[in-house]
Amino acid sequence: MSAKLRQRDGAYWVVIHHAGRRKWKKIGADRREAQKVVDKINAQLALGAFSMEPKRPPLTVASALNQWYADYLPTFSTSYAEVARLNIDRHLIPVLGDRPLSAVEERDILRFVAMRTTETTKPLRASTIRTILGILRRVIALAVTRGDLPRNPLQNMNRLLGKVERHEAAEVKRVDSWTRNEISTLLAIARESEPRFYPLLTLLLSTGCRKGEALGLKWEDVNFSDSRIHIRRSYVRGELGTPKSGRARHVVMSDQLRQVLTDLATERQRAVLKGHWPEVPDFVFCSEAGGPLDERNVTRSWDRLRRKAQRSGVRPLRLHDARHTFASLALAAGKSIPWVSGQLGHANPEITLRVYAHAIKDEETDLTFLDFGRTKRHPDGTRAVTAFGRTKPPRASTRRGLSFLEHETRFELATLTLAT
Repeated sequence: MSAKLRQRDGAYWVVIHHAGRRKWKKIGADRREAQKVVDKINAQLALGAFSMEPKRPPLTVASALNQWYADYLPTFSTSYAEVARLNIDRHLIPVLGDRPLSAVEERDILRFVAMRTTETTKPLRASTIRTILGILRRVIALAVTRGDLPRNPLQNMNRLLGKVERHEAAEVKRVDSWTRNEISTLLAIARESEPRFYPLLTLLLSTGCRKGEALGLKWEDVNFSDSRIHIRRSYVRGELGTPKSGRARHVVMSDQLRQVLTDLATERQRAVLKGHWPEVPDFVFCSEAGGPLDERNVTRSWDRLRRKAQRSGVRPLRLHDARHTFASLALAAGKSIPWVSGQLGHANPEITLRVYAHAIKDEETDLTFLDFGRTKRHPDGTRAVTAFGRTKPPRASTRRGLSFLEHETRFELATLTLAT
C-alpha cells in the first residue's frame, strides 16, 4: 500500500495502491504540489485513515429529517404523522434544511427561535417551538448514537426554551380547570340543550379520559357491577388505535356516571325495540349509523354548548380541560398522586406531579405529628405539659414550687434550714 508520483502527458499524477485496487489521480504541472499530495496520502495510509471510496456529500438537515420520517413512519400514530410532516415542511426545512447536519450549532437553534417568535407576523408559542425542535433533536440524537456526530447541540434545548417561555409569560402558567359551580352549570345546560352530548361530557369530567379514549369506548368495556371502565382503545382522526400511553387501564365510575351510562344503555335498548337499529351498537357514544362519533360533530356540539354556558358565567375553556378539571378536583380532595396518575393514564406519576402540583393541598397547620415525646425541658413530653395546663415548666425557687415538684416526682425533698 503506497502512493507514488508519475508524470504523463505533461502533468503529474498520483498512483495509489490500496486494498488490492489501484487509482490514478491527476494533480497538475507543479511537481512540488504533487509531491505534497503523495506525502499526505502515504501518511494517511500509514495511519489507516485512507479510503478508496469517494467522499459522500455532507448530510443536510432536510435529508436527515426526510429519511427519519420515512424510516419511522410505521411507528407513528396518524395524528403524530400529520403534525410531524407539517412541522418538517413548514418550519424546519425552510430555515435549516440546507445546513449540513454536522454543522448545526446552538446558535442556529437560537436563530430559529428568534425567527419564529419575534421576526414574524404570526409568532409561535414557546411550547409549539419545543415540539418542532423536538423532532430535530431526535434526528440528531440518532446520528450521535450511530456515531455520525460527536455530540447533540440540542441537548440544552429545554433549558433555552424554558428561558424563552419565562421571558414571554406575564405570570406562571398552570392548567385551566372549571370550578364545581361551573361544572354544575355546564352539565345542566348540556342536559337541556345538548342531550346527546351530555353523557360524553359527564364521562370526560368524571374520569379524566381523553376525548379519543371516550369515543373509542365500547359497551363491553363498561363493568356496571364493579363500577369500572376498561380503557383499551382510542378513536382519533377516524382510526381506532391504542391509548396514547400504549397501555390499557381501568378507571373508576362515580355513582352519577354509572347512572348516566345506565340510562344511556336503556335508551339504546329502546331504540332497538323501535327498529332504529337491528342490535345495540358496540360503541357507547355512537352516530346515527351505529358507528363511532365523528370528531368534527363532537367539536360542533361542544362549540354550541360552550357559547351557551359562557352566557351563564362559565369560562369558555377547551373540552380537553375536562381532563384537567378531574385531576385538579381529585388532588384537591386528597387523592394520591399515583392513583390520579393511573386514572389519567400517565406514563409515570412524575408527569402528574409536574402538571398538577398547584392543585395539591399544601397548607397544613396541624403539626402534632412532630411531637416526639420527652425533652430535657419536658421530661414527660410536651403533650403532658399542655394537658396539665402549663406552657412553661414550674419554677423551683420557693417552697411552693418545691412542693409541686415533690407531688409530681413522688420524692420527698430535704427540709430547708437557715444557713449558719
